[in-house]
Formats: sequence, structure tokens, C-alpha cells
Amino acid sequence: MPEFCSFLVFRADEIELIHSICAAANWSTRDIHDPSKRYAFFERGMRELSQASASKDIGIRRGGQEGGRLLLLESKKTEADNIIQLVCAANVILEGFQFVKNRPTCGFELSDDEADRQVTFKNVFRSDGFFQWFTYRQMLPVAVAIAAEAWRDKKLVYAIHKLASSYDTECVTPWSMHPRYGQAFEKHSDSFASHVRTSIAINLAYSAIEELDLGVKASGEVPRSIGKGTFVWNPKVLEPFKERLRNAGIDLERTIDWVTRGDKSEISLYEMFNQPSEYSNGVDVRDRQVSVPDAVNFSEFLRSKMTAHAFSSETHRLGPYEVYNVQQVARFLILSKCNLWNTCTEELRKRYH
Repeated sequence: MPEFCSFLVFRADEIELIHSICAAANWSTRDIHDPSKRYAFFERGMRELSQASASKDIGIRRGGQEGGRLLLLESKKTEADNIIQLVCAANVILEGFQFVKNRPTCGFELSDDEADRQVTFKNVFRSDGFFQWFTYRQMLPVAVAIAAEAWRDKKLVYAIHKLASSYDTECVTPWSMHPRYGQAFEKHSDSFASHVRTSIAINLAYSAIEELDLGVKASGEVPRSIGKGTFVWNPKVLEPFKERLRNAGIDLERTIDWVTRGDKSEISLYEMFNQPSEYSNGVDVRDRQVSVPDAVNFSEFLRSKMTAHAFSSETHRLGPYEVYNVQQVARFLILSKCNLWNTCTEELRKRYH
């Protein structure tokens, strides 16, 4: 069976956990010292090189430093590529932002001959281009666990890729949404191209929800609302929807913070959310606590009425906060379905012990 370089690098104390996770998905793996020498790990930190030329000046590692372990995949090329791409997409979702600009998109087949491998390590992997593909992230073990959990469920695989593509299209850093920053971004843009990017990002994020079969199912015969003027759920729609959410492992006791910042210039439907978050000040921070069914329902409204078809007269009101909110709803549903919401590497060690 061919062996492929994954370009995924782990700390030495993580690699056995990674093999256990991969084995659970029936992935055949082994590891070697990271030949790129891009990373060095310490007890309380790490060093990362941006350019391949910098590796020539490293010399002998200082005491307490150790290199990473590179994951190798023993499989057919198509499977290796799919595994690598899925892990990288899962990591984008975990971090809620596209931090890695040069993430690997395929595996590199390694020769059976050790001398040939050493030539590859020196002349290919330590040259710019391939060098930047070598990737270490703190949450990468959890990303591997997400990919392994999703591997046998093609709909979940597509949901992960769709949401990752949404982040690639448009996103903001998660910490910029902290309430202490208030309104960190302009709520709307006058750029026509920006309107299109915002709409694509929302469409992809909601499409990820649909891949999970967690959209709202209503029709003209069975409408979702029985209210006029204010939204009131039709129990014939809400109760089956809640059951699908429960069956997907979604905790219906949780609420989602719908980020609402700055003046009241968003679409009027926001007023249906009348439960302020505990840190809302009612002025520049007007975030709401929203139930999971309501959050999905409102995400669908944005997609169906404002972005999926010909733009409405209010589409220009959408911006980074709407994109963030819909992405967060999809992110919560995907990670919950994988049973990996708010899960850290230490928790994975207990699961795979």
C-alpha cells in the first residue's frame, strides 16, 4: 500500500492519541520525525518558522526542544487526500477562522527507497511551497477526531467542507466578537462585491445545516408559524424539529448568543429575539440569547429571503455579524453531532485511553 505524507505535524506526546483516533476510523497510519524542521516544541510553548530558508540557521536544538511527529497515511491516494482535506476543514471549523492560509490539499507519495525519501525531505519538503504546507495547530488532535467521527457519514463530511468553505469566503476572528469590543466592524458595506461574498458565506453555512437534516421543515399546508405580527411556532413543525435535533445529539437546553452590535440598523425581524444576553448593555452590545430552533429558523430566513435567490431590497443590510451568527449556528450543530462540542485534547485522551 502506498504511503503518503499528510503534512500534519503533532507534538510527540500527542502522536499515540492520533494513532488511536485514526484506528477507530480504520485509517492505517504511522509517524516519523518531521523532516521539514518547521516546528520545535518546548514544555510550555513552541517555535514556528515561516520560511524554509530559516531552517538552515537553526543548528543544534537547545535543551528542552524537540521536533514534531509527522503523520503518514497508508492508503490509496484518493483516500489520503480526502482524509487530509477533511482534517484541515475540521480545524477551520474548530478555530472559527481561516488561520492557516496554506493548508495542505493532498498527500505527497513517499518512495519505498529510504535514500529517495531523504532526497525528498531535503530538496522538496525544505523548500518554500511544500514547507508552508507542514501544519501544526493546538487543536489539531480534536480536528482529527472530528474527521474520524464524520468519515462514515458522507452528509456530515459535506457539512464540514461547506462550513469550512463559508469561513474561507468571509469570516471575522472569534475574539473580535467579544462584548468588550462592542461594534468592532462596520455593519454594512456599500461594496456590491462584498454583498455577494456575504451572501455566499451565509448560503454555504446554512447549506451545512441542511446536510445534517437539521433545517426547518414546513410547507404551505403546514406553516412554521401560527402567529401574525409576532413569530409563534406551529407545534406541528416545532415538535418534529426538536426530535430531529435530539436525535442528532443536540442539547436543546443550550442557547446560542446571536451577536447584535451598534445601532438598530439591521432588519426588523431581529426584534423577535427578546431575551438579552447577560452582558448586553442595550446600546452598542445588544446580543440575544436564542434557542437552538429559533437560531436555525432565523438563519434559514436570512438564507431563503435575502441571499439564496435574487437579492431583496434589504440584502445590503447584511454584513459580518450575520455571517458570524449563521456560521456559529452551523458550527455548534456540527460539533454537537460529532459529540465534540467544547472538547479539548485532554478529554480526547480519556475517551481513547
